[in-house]
Amino acid sequence: MNGTHYLVDNNALIALGRRRIRTTFFRTHCRVTADVLREAAEHPDRALLETTAVELTPLVLEEIRAVMSGLGVGDTRLVDLYANKGTADPGMIATVRAARAVEESMLFPDTWVIVTNDRAVETTATEHDVQTMKPADLAELIDAAGAGETRAAGGY
Repeated sequence: MNGTHYLVDNNALIALGRRRIRTTFFRTHCRVTADVLREAAEHPDRALLETTAVELTPLVLEEIRAVMSGLGVGDTRLVDLYANKGTADPGMIATVRAARAVEESMLFPDTWVIVTNDRAVETTATEHDVQTMKPADLAELIDAAGAGETRAAGGY
């Protein structure tokens, strides 16, 4: 396929705002995991987010095990269940790893990027060779795509 998919963290959904989440660009290129969807249970555009949800597969669960095995005992930077923090974070990294595993035999595999403001996610993703970006960078891409749509439609 050779496309780019943006796996969006809950903190990024908040930063992007509803206007950007409702765009064609977001619906076409952005995805959320089931865990992020659960974290965003009260989001006003939850129905739209559900249409972008990535399925939790056995391969993703295996990859979660790989992500978690790389964390040290007592390391709560990525996940702290007692503080109800980071429950979706290993799943996002695992989802990208699983997608890459499925596409590794393809000549032109898709690119997956995690969009987050979470330093622990960025650090752990880097350890697993997973690309990340800040929500502000995705916002620029969405805005640029929207400006192109507006011009193409004859608007300003």
